Order: sequence, then structure tokens, then C-alpha cells
Amino acid sequence: MRTRTRTRTRTRTRTHTRTRRALALTALLLASVMAVPASAGADDAFPPPVAAAAPAEYQIGTFNMAGGNAEHGVKGVEAPEALVRSVQERRPAFVAVQEGCEDWSNTLRERLGGEYAVYFNPVQRGDLTTATCNHGGVPFGNAVIVRNDVFVETSDQSVRSHQLTGDVIAGLENAGDEGRAKAAAYATKERREMLCVRSEARRMVACSAHLTHDDRDLRIAEASRAREILRDEYPGYTKLLGGDFNDDPLSAAADHFYAPGYQRDAEGEFKEVDSPCGNDIREVTLAPGPAGWPTMTHCRSGEATHNSGMKMDALYVPPSVEVTWADATKALHSDHVPLWAGVIL
Repeated sequence: MRTRTRTRTRTRTRTHTRTRRALALTALLLASVMAVPASAGADDAFPPPVAAAAPAEYQIGTFNMAGGNAEHGVKGVEAPEALVRSVQERRPAFVAVQEGCEDWSNTLRERLGGEYAVYFNPVQRGDLTTATCNHGGVPFGNAVIVRNDVFVETSDQSVRSHQLTGDVIAGLENAGDEGRAKAAAYATKERREMLCVRSEARRMVACSAHLTHDDRDLRIAEASRAREILRDEYPGYTKLLGGDFNDDPLSAAADHFYAPGYQRDAEGEFKEVDSPCGNDIREVTLAPGPAGWPTMTHCRSGEATHNSGMKMDALYVPPSVEVTWADATKALHSDHVPLWAGVIL
């Protein structure tokens, strides 16, 4: 077990144990045909996996780019260019993006070149028209950025948009008068989704999720649906999930992601990279408090990721994936901050 030493502050002078491991492979001799994204709901037959690559350390990340925010959603190329610089410096295996914009994703795709694939999918408003960012009426939604030498740039790399809000509504429409009333209320909401990219060769899937912010019951139902999809659609895969979950790590929505060992009604299959307990899955730990004294702290917690001081963004990985470090950094063009981590894949 690797022990992390962290000073939990939001300045550039955080102390981390950032043990870097050399990549075990200098190149992967893999096919280079870019996949055409599968349409939402497609379920192609799974080809057999190729020989697994040796484990190596990679960075992964999640970031809400605030395309729907009144202050930041009006911005142009400066927003994606800032993320381009981070990706070029960090060379992450995967980045989950929420509140992205189609033009921002196009900039990311152009600037990152052939090393990365950038998948974007717009979401719908309650009236089923395409949601738009706060500049130029461009489509608004989630994106997933994957490094092609990790996710294997072949024709079997595929993307699926899993409807969360829509599935919840559909499930309630046959649930009696009360269910139909809830479905009618939820139908006015933006259709939140989970966008996933899978590599058949690596048996790995990376997803970006964004849950409803202004309805607790709907948010919990969306989280439950996301858990079901990950369990049923991707059995046997290494699952990486980043997102803006619009709730506290101790919330009922988060119960659907944290593994049972975290207790407090947790029933998911993941650990969260920025937990003060590191790779240990348990309820509490002693961690430095505000005055520097050891304080009993819930393992379901972490650095703030939003300007409100709340941790609402998370990066979930399987318990078997070793996390070497994690850091909520800074952002000039969003009300959220990126969350990065080092993991062994």
C-alpha cells in the first residue's frame, strides 16, 4: 500500500507524494484506424481482447468546463486552450468533461492531434431540443478524452451515450399515479447522461457523468441508474468514472458509487481517488484538521472542487486499481476545478 502525504490546501504549494514510475512500454504496436463513434444505444458484439499491456502509471482527470455558467460559458477559445495545455503537460490516459461545448471539443480535437480521441455528445433540454452553451448557441453536453495508445486506437473503440434522466422517466411512467406525476415533473428537466468510451482490447471503459443539480430525488435516481448501467453493460471491464455529481460524498446519490467498505449505506463498486484514506476502503481515518491536529475524517470526503467550497466532482476507480496521488488544482475559466490523479492501469 502506498501512503500519501498531503497538505489539504488549494494553493500551488501543496505537498504530495508523487512517485513517478517509468512507463513500462515506450510504444504500443497497435492498429491506428480511428473508430467512428457508435450511435447511442448500439450494442455491438465484443471481439476477443488482445494481449494485455504491462501495468504502468497514468494520470486521469475530470473537469466541469462550465459551458452553462453565466460567467464562464460565454468564453471562446481560451477555455479549451487552457485544458489543451494541461493535457499536453500531463498526458493523461483519460479526462471526463462535463458542461462542455461542441466548439470547445472541436478545439481540443484539433489541438491534441492524433495522440488523443475526443468524443462529445450534446444533451437535451426538457422540451427535447438540444441544450446550448452560453455563447453562439453551440451544443452543450459531456465529453470524454482518451489517449489512443492506452485505449487502443482501433475500429473496436466505441462510444455510447447512456441516458440517465430519460431512463428514470421511462421507468416511472408505468409506476402508478405517483410515478406518472414524478415522471411529468422530471420531464421538464435537462436530460442528464453518462457518456462512455470503451476499449475492447484493454477491456477498459471510461465514462463522464453529470447529474441533475436542482432535484435531490431525481439525482439519486440518476445515480442508481448509472450504477446499474456500469454493472450490467460493462461486466469484467476496468471502469473509470469521472463526473460532476452535484452532491456531497456522504450523500444518498454518492451511496451508489462508493464501495460498501466505506459504510454509511454505500452500495457501489468504486473507491474515490481523492479520499483522505488513499487506497484503504473504510469509514473513517485520522487526517490533519484545520489547525493541523489529527482529526477523525470520513473516507468519503476530499478536496473542494467547486467555488462554493463543496466537493461535488469525483473520480471513481475499481478497488483493484492503485491510486498513487490525487490533486484538485485550479481553473481560470470555470467555477469548478479539475481533479487529477495518478493510477496504475
